[in-house]
Amino acid sequence: MQKAQSTEVPLWRRVTGGAALVAFGAAMLAISWSYPAGTVVQMGPGYMPHLISAGIMLFGAVIVLADLRGMEAFDAGPMQFRALGFVSAAIAIFVVLIEPAGLVPAMFCAVAVSMLADNRTRLPGILIYSSAVTLAGWFLFIVALGLPLSVFGR
Repeated sequence: MQKAQSTEVPLWRRVTGGAALVAFGAAMLAISWSYPAGTVVQMGPGYMPHLISAGIMLFGAVIVLADLRGMEAFDAGPMQFRALGFVSAAIAIFVVLIEPAGLVPAMFCAVAVSMLADNRTRLPGILIYSSAVTLAGWFLFIVALGLPLSVFGR
């Protein structure tokens, strides 16, 4: 009779990820400590780095506490290489197209390519969703915020 192998992960390995996040957040906070934070109404250059580093440290502390309490680990399943490839390609397409083609074509192409990450998506859904997100992005960034971005090329 064979003995079943234990799948129990040692505590130090479970806590390492959360501890690394706490350490990274603390380092980020230490680096940005000399920047003036300002107030919520008048944000200084240190406001967002302080807020983000505190959030990272809080997230890491929650992970450490969950591991110390022995909470059940989440099984994420196998790595989704198709999704990783298409989402990475979408980001690269947006970066390449934003300057020469403008916001609308870059956004439309990036959203369309990222939707290919799901193999159940069909062409009509891709076109409708890409158009809706592009319209919302145009309205938000160009109309509402008035950002100086080219809409259709230089």
